[in-house]
Amino acid sequence: MTVVDLTDAEDLCMAPGALERVRRAFASLEPGEQLEVLSTVTEHAFAVRAWSRKHGAAVVSDDRENGVSRIILERGAAAAAG
Repeated sequence: MTVVDLTDAEDLCMAPGALERVRRAFASLEPGEQLEVLSTVTEHAFAVRAWSRKHGAAVVSDDRENGVSRIILERGAAAAAG
């Protein structure tokens, strides 16, 4: 499983850095592979959820524990990377 750890990122969801890291990591996945996204910034989790809906990434798990959101996305055969 590929992991994108955004816990060190301080930019909010509108800044391209955090979501761009997720987008690039997801684009490198093969169908059926998963991407784990970790973030302490609530806006990051919101942006990842919205991006996944728009681009066909399946949300396998979406948890928040001890202030850290953990979202696991899975790339389907038809998921768009952009």
